[in-house]
Amino acid sequence: MTENPSLINRDYNYLLNFERKIGLGVSDTKQNARVMFKRHPGQNKRQRVDDTDARITRVNKMFNSPSYALKRENVLVISLPSGMSRATQNKSGYDKKAGTYTWTVEWVPVNEDGRQLTSFTSFRIKEDIILRDALSVTPLANALGVDPESVEKDKIHFSIENVISMGKRSIIKLNPDDTLAKALANKVVLEYPKLYVTFSPETWQEFTEEEKDAYGIDSDLESESDSDSSPSDSLLSYSDSDSSDSDAEAPEEASSKNPEPEPLAPQSITGLNSALASSDKDEEEGFSA
Repeated sequence: MTENPSLINRDYNYLLNFERKIGLGVSDTKQNARVMFKRHPGQNKRQRVDDTDARITRVNKMFNSPSYALKRENVLVISLPSGMSRATQNKSGYDKKAGTYTWTVEWVPVNEDGRQLTSFTSFRIKEDIILRDALSVTPLANALGVDPESVEKDKIHFSIENVISMGKRSIIKLNPDDTLAKALANKVVLEYPKLYVTFSPETWQEFTEEEKDAYGIDSDLESESDSDSSPSDSLLSYSDSDSSDSDAEAPEEASSKNPEPEPLAPQSITGLNSALASSDKDEEEGFSA
């Protein structure tokens, strides 16, 4: 072994720095793991949610015991496992500083040929902003390959993806003059809204459904009514077709783990995979029935 003090000191410093780098790497790995798997506030709270909600019936058929939450204006938010990219990107929540609820929104431009273009995401959009004003023109123009000044906002149409479509894909038209809160009211989203941006009312018209049809509200309620009614009840319901609304008002910030999972429909096993595949679908592909 050499007796040169400078060489010994050099080797010592090298080993010391090497040990420090290993320690920092382990520390960073642990910290990243904590962030990825940490539970969000209220995640374990089993607050009361109206399980007669027809939308939840559809969710139970599409997903395998998902976690979900009722947010502002009765928006049903389906939660993905912590650590998945869409879950980590979701910054939706109440902004104390702004004094309002804010949403993360994914925008998907669609050209006149019905082809999806590059999507982009906006963060912390205030719920009281008008929908057409919530859309940022610059990234939209970049996706379209045009000058931002050429984009005419008054000619833009919006629709939201129906994430609980049974079989075929569907979208629900939105009013561009509504506030974001009103446009999202009573909708179902996967972590956060995915909105399609078109420039003609005819684009994807074949995939457009009314909200009650898209979520199967009438059919699910009729099915439940038929199964729960007695013969005398059936006679009464025949003479008086009006029934009370089965969707009880839920608290604005209620969340729940599916309390009693129903037997899954055949397509439910692949429901989550198909929904995620739709969310991350190649932007170069158009909708297909």
